[in-house]
Order: sequence, then structure tokens, then C-alpha cells
Amino acid sequence: MSKVKKWILIVLIFLTCLVGIFIQPVDRTHFLETNYFQVAETALDSLRTNTKSPQNLPIEIGWAKTNITPKYLTPLSGYGSRKDAIAVGAHDSLWARGFVFKNNNEKIAFVTLDALIVPPAVTQQLVERLPSIGYDLQHLYLTATHTHSSMGAWGNSFIGKRFAGEFDPEIVYQLTSDIITVIQEAEQNVSPASIGFVEYESSDLVTNRLVGERGIIDPWFRVAKFKKQSGEIALLTTFSAHATCLSSDELKYSRDYPGQLVDSLESLAGVDFAAFAAGAVGSHRPESGGFGQHDRTRWLAASLTKKVKHSSILLKDNNPLEMVLFNVPLRNAHWRITTNWRFRPWVFQWLSEDSPHYITALRIGEIVMSGTPCDFSGELIPEIQAGLQNANIHLMVTSFNGGYVGYITKDSWYDLKEYETFIMNWFGPNNGQYFTYLIYNLVNIIS
Repeated sequence: MSKVKKWILIVLIFLTCLVGIFIQPVDRTHFLETNYFQVAETALDSLRTNTKSPQNLPIEIGWAKTNITPKYLTPLSGYGSRKDAIAVGAHDSLWARGFVFKNNNEKIAFVTLDALIVPPAVTQQLVERLPSIGYDLQHLYLTATHTHSSMGAWGNSFIGKRFAGEFDPEIVYQLTSDIITVIQEAEQNVSPASIGFVEYESSDLVTNRLVGERGIIDPWFRVAKFKKQSGEIALLTTFSAHATCLSSDELKYSRDYPGQLVDSLESLAGVDFAAFAAGAVGSHRPESGGFGQHDRTRWLAASLTKKVKHSSILLKDNNPLEMVLFNVPLRNAHWRITTNWRFRPWVFQWLSEDSPHYITALRIGEIVMSGTPCDFSGELIPEIQAGLQNANIHLMVTSFNGGYVGYITKDSWYDLKEYETFIMNWFGPNNGQYFTYLIYNLVNIIS
């Protein structure tokens, strides 16, 4: 063998070894055949055995908000195309809005942030700091509005920095402190209250951005109403459209349409407080109404507000209160290069940061909210509702509950070469069905 051929062989062997170190086939094992599913089934069985139906008891509710606009300018989060751009100011302030729900047996807080997500680093700090105010993660429901024009600097990894800019631990500490503050302030004004729910058909305001008319949408604008005996009224809302009325050209902090919406709702006669949580926003974008940027946010918010007839919402005085936090077992990270090949899990772990992955289920009266650690697709909502056993339950699914595992989309779209299904689907096929199965089981357990 000539020297040239020997060197070619050496190079080929080296490249083969290198590929073997970094790359492996996509794991297409169905979740029903995996060990992690068996772990999940055992945990669900334990919950069924140990969870008692909550009692219909008088409930006390308090609410509050606190300004979370950074004290100094940070990178913006939401669009990688901004390339770590620093905010140039604030178009409108960012807020944390919270509720506390109490009865004789339970005390549960709910917080939504005007942020892209609830950063995993914030959740990790909350685990340490919540006990100082009498709470823990099992009694805190977290979510976000998913505005793509909020503060960044909270992602301490290669992937995190692509979406949120250079990491700043002070931002993480301040966000954690703001969450604690809004819980404490909400708890200070709890008083007896009643609860109601309504949903408004809003298919004219949202579109399936992933597959268009080949897919479906979650068209419902969902509104929970809380009314204190004093007459004060709060509305908690969800909608499936991404908060992306503002493009990457926006370089000021802004709440996008969720901010315009809560302001509009608070201008309604009799409404004292409003909050918004991103619903099942995966695969869903807002309609434009022919407008762009801030004109679009105002149009969308006004269109949703016009649908609300809160005075006609029926209220109940005695309401169950219960929350479950379920840690979700998953396969190893599944970041694909081609349809059937992926980077090995260690590569993904090296480029990302530790994140919890749990599902929360919160029952407040006949409303059950389920929080997910992802951009959860609205295409999956009908499948969840079809599995519910209690016909009286009103379901509100939200995204970004303090962990982040990418996008969870309908399984039939898994091999599409699209942003949601290819770049941001990190944990492999069949997770749409898997998460759907877990959510409707958790909702059934507490309802």
C-alpha cells in the first residue's frame, strides 16, 4: 500500500471515529415501549392512589402586580436574528402579575411574567428562596406572556444566549425577587371570592403558522373571573396566538399584544385587575388585521376585549382548590442534523443548561389549568379535552411553566423541515401524544 493510500485510510478512520463521537441515529422508539414511560405510569398510579378529591370550600383570592422592567438596559429576548442587541429603552413597562388562592386546606400562588419564558435559572433559585415566604414549587403555578420583546440575559448556555443574549446573574436574581414580591403582595389582600369561567370563539384572530389549512387551531379566548365579596373583579385570560405582533425590528421593551390586552380589560367597567398567560401557542401566530407592529398589538387586543361580556359570567361561591406538580421523564435530548440522524445527547447537554421538565395541574373551582415546560401546540388541545372524564371541567393549558424542553407539536408533523418540528423539537418523536396523555391523566386525577 502506498503512503498516499495509507494516509487516506488514516483520515477516513479518523473521520469515522469523529462522526461516531458526535452523531448517532434518531431514536424513534415509541414512548409506550420505553423505560421512561413506565416510570411515568408508576408516578401517575401513585398520584391516583394518594390524591384525594379536593373539597368544595369557601375560597379567598388576592392579586397584585409588580414592575419587572430592568433597572438597566439588557439584551432583548425572543429573536435570534437580533444577535444580542441591547434594548434602547422601554415602549411599555414589563410586569409580573400574580394571584394567591387560599382555603382552609391549601395556599397556592399563580404568577405570570411579561417575558419570553420563565427561565429555568429563575426556577432553580425559586426552589431555594420560596420556603422563606412559606411556599414551594409544588404550590406555585408559573407561566409567561411570551412576548418576544422582553428582557434577556437569563440564559446561561450557548442556546440560551442565542435567544436572550449574554448571561447576567443579576437579572435572574431580580426576576426571582420580583416573583416573591408579587406573591407576598397578593397574599396581603386575599379575601372571600367567587369564581366563574367563559370562553369566546376567536378563530378570526389566530392562524396555524406551521402547516396552514392542513392543520387546526385552538380558537378559544379563555377567561376566568374572580369576584371578591367587596365587589372587586379580576380576569385571568389565555389565548393561543404567539405574542409576535412585534418583529425583531422592535428594540424597546414591550409586552406585545398581551400588554395591550390586560390594559384594555382593566378599562372595562367593573374590572379592577387583569392578567394574561400564553396558552397553547405552539404552531399558532396572531392574525394581523392588516396592521403592523404596535398598531397590530392594539388591534388584536381591542378585538379580544370586544368579545368579553364579564357581567354575564356565572359565579360559584364554594370551590375546590388543588395543585399537582408532575416531573416528566423524557428520552435523551434529540437535536437532529437530518431526518434520521442527530447529535449525541452529550453535545446537546454541552450547548444547553439544566432545566426542570414538569407539568403542573391547578384546579380552581371548575377550572383546571395545566402548565407545560415548552411551546405547547394548540393542535393538541382537542385530544386532551377528548380524554377528560369530568364534563364540568374547563381546561386552560398554558406554556412556559419554569422549565423549557423546546416545542411539543403534533406527531404527524415531526419530520417536517420547519423551525418548530426540526430545530426546536429536542426530545424526539411521539412527544405530542405523550404530553397529551400525561396532561389529561393529571387533569382527571385532580378533577
